[in-house]
Amino acid sequence: MRNPSLILFLCGTLLAGCSSTPQPDVTQLAPWTRELRDRQPEEAFAAVYRWRGHSLVFVGASHSTRSDSPTFKLIADVYARKRFDTLIAEGFSYAAGPDAPRTLQWLQSQTETDGFVMGGESVPALRGAVQQHAHIWGGEPGDSVIRDRLLAEGISDVDLLGFYTLRSVPQWIREKRIADGGDPRVKDLVESELIRNRSRLGLKEALLPDYTAWAQWYERTNGQAFGSKFQLEEVGPLVDGDFSTNKLAAAVGRARDAFLLGTIADHLGEGENLLVVFGASHLMILRPALDRMLGAPCYVGGNMGTAPASCFE
Repeated sequence: MRNPSLILFLCGTLLAGCSSTPQPDVTQLAPWTRELRDRQPEEAFAAVYRWRGHSLVFVGASHSTRSDSPTFKLIADVYARKRFDTLIAEGFSYAAGPDAPRTLQWLQSQTETDGFVMGGESVPALRGAVQQHAHIWGGEPGDSVIRDRLLAEGISDVDLLGFYTLRSVPQWIREKRIADGGDPRVKDLVESELIRNRSRLGLKEALLPDYTAWAQWYERTNGQAFGSKFQLEEVGPLVDGDFSTNKLAAAVGRARDAFLLGTIADHLGEGENLLVVFGASHLMILRPALDRMLGAPCYVGGNMGTAPASCFE
């Protein structure tokens, strides 16, 4: 006759697999270094995991606004292989809840012109979820969560606001709203973004009140004037990067990735088939933590047609 106490003891102390919810360990998140960056595939790729009869597919996107890009194709191929219960998408707030009206309104506003899709890979990711009647969640922590964590780590409110605004510049370039950091249109965009970021972060209105103040912050921080020589890598979360803004990006990125790891664990614990669409660097950073939490992936690559059927059963 089985001993129930012994079974409970084994599940509780010897077999982590007895847990009905994956156990995330944020200490397993990989630091984003030059070495890790150089190992990242050039094009979009995905990792497929299994947990208690359910699938997690994490698409590491190569950010693109072209409908004929490998990223868009990979997302379409993923949806062709599996029906999902839930999508977790980059750039949208988790606190907004599932199928947030604002997110769906944004999706309806997206159009394609000569293969250009301003909203990038979020558009096919969200549209696929709608077609499959999967719930759409944002994968981003609340701004107050990031603010409190970074301020507790000793990062100033000025640096937080300055970086939050700087990190929008690459997106504006991808969306063709500006050509580069020296574009005259950047002044109005920065000032609008400063207003938005002060509000979302709950910071005082006097903090970096205009473009001039922000440009002075940038020069103090990175040791050069903001302009056409701005490099996209300045906002990358490289812990060993050349720019001070890389260190700020790394702190923000770690807070985001820790939140995403916990969110993935929660949804898998609810018995959901889960699709995550985030930038490829996030997948590189989360891979060790996902492997520790779920075991080795059953497939990693950019061609879903070669993924074993067992990954999706």
